[in-house]
Amino acid sequence: MLAGSSLRHLLGSIYPWALAAILIIFVWQAVAARRAASALSPPTDVKNTLSCSTVVHDVMLGALPEASGLALSARTPGVLWSMNDSGVPLVFPLDPMGRVLGRVRITGADINNWEDLSVAPCGGKSCLYIADFGNGGGTQRNDVVLYRVVEPSPSDAKSQPVEAFNAAYPADEDHESEASFVAGGQLYLVTKGHPSLVFRFPRRMEAGTLATLERVGTVPTERFQATAIRRQTRITDAETSPDGKWVAMRTNKEFLLYRAADIAAGHFDMFWQLDLSPLDEAQGEGVAISNDGDVYLASEGGGHGLPGTFAHLKCQLPE
Repeated sequence: MLAGSSLRHLLGSIYPWALAAILIIFVWQAVAARRAASALSPPTDVKNTLSCSTVVHDVMLGALPEASGLALSARTPGVLWSMNDSGVPLVFPLDPMGRVLGRVRITGADINNWEDLSVAPCGGKSCLYIADFGNGGGTQRNDVVLYRVVEPSPSDAKSQPVEAFNAAYPADEDHESEASFVAGGQLYLVTKGHPSLVFRFPRRMEAGTLATLERVGTVPTERFQATAIRRQTRITDAETSPDGKWVAMRTNKEFLLYRAADIAAGHFDMFWQLDLSPLDEAQGEGVAISNDGDVYLASEGGGHGLPGTFAHLKCQLPE
């Protein structure tokens, strides 16, 4: 039989190893649960849900700690564009696995708070539309700035000079926005608050003038407020598929898919959805969608200089 001091010595030497083993089992179980959740299968009791599988997630975007938008390139197939919402006016080309391919300086643009970028035709070419809509800190503003520039090549060091367009919300309205998209040849904006209001830009805009936005509808994000923190149910990005058929929107935790034709008709109640919580993004911000159901997601790093993250899902689109 061991003496009391010997027994205490034995237990003392075993305890750290036992604790380490318990921690390893706990972490392994958490990782296993997260991997199991990454299939992102829709719940059986919710209608209009998407079925998606994960191609990659948790890809670190070291150059993009504030990855606030995503858009598929029209000029260079297989490339996406993203950007930070502050700092130097740069856009970053990514491949479909989230690898950063370079950086392009946007000539003539300033940054107040960049929040979104889109790709759409303009004058027979492909253009980037960069939205300086945000404020940060939950504040609001009456005016918005939109930069338009011919889409660069991923290998370019700088872009051609931008055109800047200014617009304002209707009189006595101030909002914060992080989402814009082009549908049917017209640019739209979705506000970040509750309700999530949808505004339309004039079809023709001229640089150096101030246009007035037109309210056209509301995205019913209040549906998610019973199951998520209120601030995580605000629209943080939107983008149209290259064929113009679909409009993808996202909150921090949800993915929403609309038919572009419904939006053009002012109908916002019918959409498909997907719970993004299993991806465990720090601050889900960006979204883009291909014609074939590839969904790309970007997240800010959550502050303190942490890198943003990238995810690529494959979804079965509705008929």
